[in-house]
Parts: sequence; C-alpha cells; structure tokens
Amino acid sequence: MKRLFIFVFSLILCIPIYQVTPLADETATETEYSFDSVEFPTLASPFIVVMDADSGELLYNRNGNTQVHPASTTKLMTALLTIENCKMDDVVTYSANAVNSIEPGFANASVSEGEELTVKQSLYCLILRSANEVAYGLAEHVGGSIANFARMMNDRAASLGAANTHFSNPSGLTDANHYTSAYDMALIARACFNNKALMEIVGYNDTYIIGPTNKSRFTRYYKHRYQMMPGGDYAYPYSCGGKTGYTDAAGNCLVSFAQKDGLRLICVVMNGAEDGRYYDTRALFDYYFNNFHKEFLNESTLNLPDYIHLDSANYLLVPNGVDFDELIRKMEYSDQYEAFAIANYYYNDTYVGKMIFSVKPAPENGARGEDIFYINILYVICGVLGVTALTLIIIVVSKKRHRYNNKTTKKLRF
Repeated sequence: MKRLFIFVFSLILCIPIYQVTPLADETATETEYSFDSVEFPTLASPFIVVMDADSGELLYNRNGNTQVHPASTTKLMTALLTIENCKMDDVVTYSANAVNSIEPGFANASVSEGEELTVKQSLYCLILRSANEVAYGLAEHVGGSIANFARMMNDRAASLGAANTHFSNPSGLTDANHYTSAYDMALIARACFNNKALMEIVGYNDTYIIGPTNKSRFTRYYKHRYQMMPGGDYAYPYSCGGKTGYTDAAGNCLVSFAQKDGLRLICVVMNGAEDGRYYDTRALFDYYFNNFHKEFLNESTLNLPDYIHLDSANYLLVPNGVDFDELIRKMEYSDQYEAFAIANYYYNDTYVGKMIFSVKPAPENGARGEDIFYINILYVICGVLGVTALTLIIIVVSKKRHRYNNKTTKKLRF
C-alpha cells in the first residue's frame, strides 16, 4: 500500500502544470532587442515606441503605456477624423471662437474670423504649420462643437485600442484631461500611415501656397516643420513624413514615418529633447532597417493542424542571418471559448514577434469538437487524488475483509 501511494504521488508531481493564458501583452516597461553582434542603440528619450505599421507589431517599447501630454502630435487625430468625415473641397468658415481660441505666440496660420478655406487647405495648415486655430475650426466643422469633436476623438482612439488616451481638445494645448501614451499614439499613427490622402499631407516636402481668400489679399507660404524630410536639419533618406509637438508640459514630441525595402515603421518619441528626439528616431529606424528582414510565411510552411489558420500578417520580422527554423514557437490560446490563438516566436531567449491564428469556431454548445482537447489541470489533479483515495479505501477494506475471512475460516476449522 505504501509503495502504491508513493507511486501515485510521484505521478502527480510529474504532471506538467500548463494553463490557458490570456493574450500576450508585449508592452512591458522597456523591451530592447539585441541579437548576437548587433548592438542596440543608446537612447536618451524617456518615452519611445517603434511599431511595424503593417502588422501592428510592437518592436521597441520604453515606458510606452505611461500617460503623457501629446502636444501638437494630437493634430494627427484631428486630421484623421477630418479626412474620414469630410470631402477635400468642403469649405470651412472659421468662427470667432476658433480664431480666438489660442493665446498669442502659439502656432497659427493667421486665419481671420469669417475666413473661408477648403478642408484641403486647412489640413495643410494644420500639419505643416501646426496651426491651432485651424484645429479648432476643423473641429467645429466636423463635430459641430469642440466638445462633440473631442468625443469623436476619444471614440476613434478607443476603436484603435488606445486604452491610455483621453482628448479634450483638437490642438494638443495642455489640459489635465488631455493625455495619451507613446504606444497609443503609435496606434493612431498607424491609422494615419494607412490613409493615403493624409500621408500625402504628412509627407509633403514642398512649399504649400494659399492664395488670397475672402478675408485676405495676401498669399501665404507654408513649409513643413518636421525636419527629417529631404533638406531638413535631420534629413533621413527613408522618411515618409511626421508630426512635431511641443509644450512646456509635454516637452519635445515627435511622430515619424519611414519605409525601406517594403518595411514600414512608426517611431513615437515623447518628452524628448529638441535634438534628441530626432537622434533617437533615426537610430531606431537604422537599427531595424539594417538588421531585420521580413520572413514571409504560409500555412503549409508552418505545418499547422487543419483546425488552425493564419489570421494575421503573413510575415515575421526576423534578424538578418537568422532562419525561421531557428526560432522557437510557443503557442497560447486565449481561452477555450475564443476562436483564435497566438504563436509567440523567440530567437534564443529574445522575443521576435507573433502570428495570430484562427481556430475552428466552437459549436453552439460551447464544445470545441473532436479535433481540440482542453485539459483543466486542476480537474486532472483532483481526479487523480480521488482515484488514489478510492484505491486506498478499497485496499484497506479488502485487507480488513481478508483478515475477517481468515478468522472465520480458523473458527470453522476448529
């Protein structure tokens, strides 16, 4: 009996403790990726995120979920909502409230009360000049009021998964209820990167001209304040444009877009230094462009079971010189009632990226079908313990009965 108990108990200890985990959150306080001899750059800014614009994969994160003031990078959301809700040739008439909404010295386009500009002209003023009165005029035009437009901004941010964001105005002027995070701003920037009309403005590198209007007889000329475009102070050959921002509370902010060899990247820097935000952005772009490549995959090369199908971008960003076969795959299922799973890939101990898979939908009764089996380890352990206890009881009862039979037999014999 003792030998049996020891055997069963040892068997229980040998059962691996697996559990179904929630979807992976790769947004730790700081995640740096350095492979073999490739040295990760030294960075100065406190809040930084780099994101793959196509897959949405978070490549680098330093305090990306910390709430910060976004300054004029807010205007990316204002521009996105305007393009999504207006035609470019719509006419915006600027109210006294919009024109007088800013203090002297803040960025503006010298728009007058009652002046009429098209949505297209307004957007170029908003992005290139970072004009605050234009932000308010567009907000009134799109939302009917600043308050309603702020609600639209927050709804759109939520739809993009921006969980640490709350907007109270369309310009980014400092307000206690106006904040975001580097990661959330990257999500917003990704939506912008995938909007062709908006990126034509964000990446405009010529002089934009607005001729005389109903309120002005002058011609106005605007150049991009973003300095990584060709001819800029921090010119970068793969730049697709960007948006700057600054207030005393926010510090120097920068949202940048770049593309090389089919890889589209977004870099968000918050609360950096005037020069440092550009240096950090360039260093990170160079690191990923020079040391990584897209490894394209399909269901046949992945050797997936019939019930699992590829549901995300069909590539992983892999370090140069590393074959896909060298990566380690760790599967995670959201839970037994959800219809998707995640494969996290690692090179040695370094996280590389993930692929999202669709799993055959569960029948209406909640069962998965015969292809997939989910084991609740707690139930298994309880079951084993129950069987063990029952076995021990049977043994004890059997021994007592055996002894009783022996005594009875002896009595009958004598």
